[in-house]
Amino acid sequence: MKAPLPLRPGCEPVELLSPAENLDESGDGDLGTMAWLSAGVGRPRVIIGTSGQYYILASRLTCTVCKKYWFADKPQWVDMLPSRFQNILPAFLTYKKALCKTVLDELRRTGKSPNDMANQLNEALHLKYERAHLAYLSTVKNVLDGERGVYGQRTITGAVRGTTTPAPFGGYGDANGWCGVTVSAHYLVECLIQQYHRQEDTLNYLLQGTFGQALRADHTRKVARKVVLASGTMSSYAVMNENWMILSWVMLQSESDKSLEPMYEGLSHRYISAGIPKAMYQWVDRDCCASFNIPNPGPLEHLDWDSWKTTDAIAADATSGHLINTCASRSKFNNNISIKLDLFHCMRRFTRECVSEHHPLHSAFCKFLSAAFTVVDQTDLQRLKEAYVFCGIEPANPTKQHIRQHCRTRVPPPKELLERVEGVLHRFHLESDPDGVPLFKPSMLKMWRIQRVHILRGCLSDPVLAEGIHYRHGGTVQLNHVKGEGAAVPVWIPVRGTSQQEGFHYHQAKWVTGTVVSTELFQAQGMMGVARWNFQRLLDLKLPGVRLPAVFDPVLIMELNKLSEAVTGQAKYPFLRVSQADTGER
Repeated sequence: MKAPLPLRPGCEPVELLSPAENLDESGDGDLGTMAWLSAGVGRPRVIIGTSGQYYILASRLTCTVCKKYWFADKPQWVDMLPSRFQNILPAFLTYKKALCKTVLDELRRTGKSPNDMANQLNEALHLKYERAHLAYLSTVKNVLDGERGVYGQRTITGAVRGTTTPAPFGGYGDANGWCGVTVSAHYLVECLIQQYHRQEDTLNYLLQGTFGQALRADHTRKVARKVVLASGTMSSYAVMNENWMILSWVMLQSESDKSLEPMYEGLSHRYISAGIPKAMYQWVDRDCCASFNIPNPGPLEHLDWDSWKTTDAIAADATSGHLINTCASRSKFNNNISIKLDLFHCMRRFTRECVSEHHPLHSAFCKFLSAAFTVVDQTDLQRLKEAYVFCGIEPANPTKQHIRQHCRTRVPPPKELLERVEGVLHRFHLESDPDGVPLFKPSMLKMWRIQRVHILRGCLSDPVLAEGIHYRHGGTVQLNHVKGEGAAVPVWIPVRGTSQQEGFHYHQAKWVTGTVVSTELFQAQGMMGVARWNFQRLLDLKLPGVRLPAVFDPVLIMELNKLSEAVTGQAKYPFLRVSQADTGER
């Protein structure tokens, strides 16, 4: 049985086929004897699009066995259609309304909140109504002007018509006129959640198919504050690889290692199932080594520089005993993994102990502290200076931005790092502004003693590797767009640290719109955002010989690869092929 569905003007018509395998609604029909017949004129269904509303028509069908009637655009029947018909259907059908697929695409792509998107759609719908009303009044005025002879010749329509009052155009929601609809934010939320459930398995497979050899893990409460649960406030925890792609993202009720064990067990099973060597290095924001206790200093102890110095006894005490912690990544993922403390979080703990970021000495302290923690590779620096000379830039003093992009840096070994940081603290110890306000808070002394233990234990120093500093090559660029090999400088992308996680947290907070959301909407927006984040990181890699689509729709791309392989023998995007082996991670 066919039910013609005219689409928008200019589009090819679509025929919606009634599913031949359906049972009737009572569930007791006989498939061998059931027959579907047309039962009169169908009904129009309004579809809400980004530029207005349009209609489709659905046939009214009946079953010769149970004598029941239904319309062919009922969502449960549409879901039973073959995928080739579902793909060409332009709308996402619900019980009463229908939402054009372009609206859901726009909602996922732009990251707008359902409220903003509903306001945008309602404005577009009302604009179309007001413009139609204007066109109607302009047409009526044109007819009246013709009857009065404005255009040089009077028409006879005025003599035929009995009244000069035009028929009213009608209101926006007039059922016998314009029949306009209104979109609510709750309706968009329900459609988005249903669309996520259709893509949930594919999104999980995409996430489970991501691996890495250098992990970066970080906690945050920025996005976790937006979801309210009966168990209280939760924490968001994400694991990122060296290419800034998310391997796993979970919500934690507690920030203890116990709550992370199921996630790292799933990661371990993922690597074992795929036969890929496990990551050997991980940067974290805390809990990098065994726990230790630092007593509170005396009230005026911070004024004496001798209490800041590092003695041999202090160094021996910090580096003796059991130094390795039993965190979840070591106990459940890889026993031999090397865990490092992120440099960004360490430096931020120092800057927090300044009186104010507006203190006149604050910027100088941050500059010296950053220079103390990292050492620029002299080979890369010399190459950059030569590029400056080649480009005619005098004097050849590379800027901080160029050094960050084109020169690798390393965190020196514990002994050297301790001397460099302690020298900076000595330089700014008891320094104050012209008003006598000191730069350091009294609590800076305890913070230094805590971070000193991490420095002595090597939690911050770069691991000694045969391949050198932990960077990946990002290609080459021409300095100042000057042509020639002399102006070609490499781009180095850091692997160490969790600084990129902060950017992920910022985008994550934008994906989950609003201030308070439901758990279903939180999961839908969060998982869709993570999938788009990973896809964008693949595009940013610009791998040679790798073909990637310009748009990202996981279900569409997976089905396209599957059918392309079945028809042509080769997937259209082989790099985005996903294994159907579910590792069980949740």
